[in-house]
Amino acid sequence: MLKKNIYQIFIVIAAVLLSSNAWAQESISMYNMRTLPQTSRLNPAFQTDYNGHMGGLISPFSGQLLPDLDINFHSSSFAYNDFIYGGDGIYSDSLIWAFNSHDDALKFVDKLDKVNHLTFGINNNILNFGFRTKKLYWSFNATTRTNVDLSFPGGLVELMVKGNAHPDISPNMDLSGFGVDFMSYLEVGLGASMEIMPELKVGIKAKALAGVANVETVKTDLYLDSYNDSLILQSDIQMRASQPAFILEDLYYDFQGDSLVSETTELETNEIINNLGYDFSNPGFAIDLGAEYEIMPELKAFASVTDIGFIQWNTNVAEVSGGGKFFFEGIDGVNYIDDNDTTTTEPDIGETYEDSLLRVLDIKKTGVSSYKTWLPTRVYVGGTYNITDAIGFGGLYRGVIHDGELNSAVSISANANTNHISATITYTVMEDNFDNIGIGFAGRFGPLQMYIMSDHVLEEVFPQTARDINIRMGVNWIFGYKKDKAALIE
Repeated sequence: MLKKNIYQIFIVIAAVLLSSNAWAQESISMYNMRTLPQTSRLNPAFQTDYNGHMGGLISPFSGQLLPDLDINFHSSSFAYNDFIYGGDGIYSDSLIWAFNSHDDALKFVDKLDKVNHLTFGINNNILNFGFRTKKLYWSFNATTRTNVDLSFPGGLVELMVKGNAHPDISPNMDLSGFGVDFMSYLEVGLGASMEIMPELKVGIKAKALAGVANVETVKTDLYLDSYNDSLILQSDIQMRASQPAFILEDLYYDFQGDSLVSETTELETNEIINNLGYDFSNPGFAIDLGAEYEIMPELKAFASVTDIGFIQWNTNVAEVSGGGKFFFEGIDGVNYIDDNDTTTTEPDIGETYEDSLLRVLDIKKTGVSSYKTWLPTRVYVGGTYNITDAIGFGGLYRGVIHDGELNSAVSISANANTNHISATITYTVMEDNFDNIGIGFAGRFGPLQMYIMSDHVLEEVFPQTARDINIRMGVNWIFGYKKDKAALIE
């Protein structure tokens, strides 16, 4: 049964990744590339001076030449070479990891935050097109979106490395922060931008959503109290999921058999494929709103709010909860680190505590049959000032609101926009990262427009030190012009 479930899960993951897009961050560098139709994803009031456009994976020729793809990665506290790097001494010709020695592990602990996040997202544009009528510019997109966010408390790693007897370890620790947040869905959007007066454009996009799969941690409250040589772990855990692979009928701890029991109904491969959510069995809705105002011919201000919406999950829904107190002996962190000593024995925590921990937590399935998740909502506020028809500067604030938290970024840019080319250089300050230099370029070659951009160019050049990676690229078909000459911010 386990092997078959793994096979089914693999099918789901493969299907999601091969046709997916995410709540990954839309590129900030794209905001002021005003000959690029995709800027309307950030503000639906924006419109280029073209009379029409088309692109995406299934667009003839352009989609196969360079598909519209947006890939994002973010680590909130450490980079690759903080965790894996070249060794010295007897390991001088090898790669080692941060837990190869106790001293290295202590250095790694110092880099961790209270709660640490590893996030990956991929956006894949299946089809987009737009066209101009007398007063409106219409836009359509079909996009798959997928995002994975893994989080863990830094305090737990510190406890494992230092041990609970260490003077740095508080006798009362908050270890909350474990979590998995995964969402994949299809978005189909229809938008329109309108000039309601010479100085003001407004835009709106309505988006129908079809959920494919979701796993989210609703709550992981973990508290550790230390008394002499023993520890008390108090927990309150709640997770829920909707996925097309199998039905979780029940989950409980069998006290007589001393094991965790799951009862599932396994689905055939064709049922899984038919159950991927594109029939809108997990329906949702979102809306984007935007405006652009000309203060004077060379100065414009703009604001937008995107992804105000939700998905209702109904397919194979399961919610799992558990909680209780667990007593166990203290941890001597040194015993878990190699420390270049081949005689060191590493205790097997899983084998020692697994059954007892599951027994106390009393993990079980609840009776939830459906639930709702809200999308991360993005807010953009900014402006541009042009010194010539082709050259200008911009400033932009972006805020992402999710699960009651606001993550902010501020960007400044130098921009060039002509009939044939858009180019931008940006510098962005984020809450936990200050070395974000972005570059974007879009060039029109006959009826084809090719573009590529990144908010983190230096980290793409030196990926071993990267905590953020963002690359967006694609090709559009371009049709006609509204004007003979494209202005900088029009």
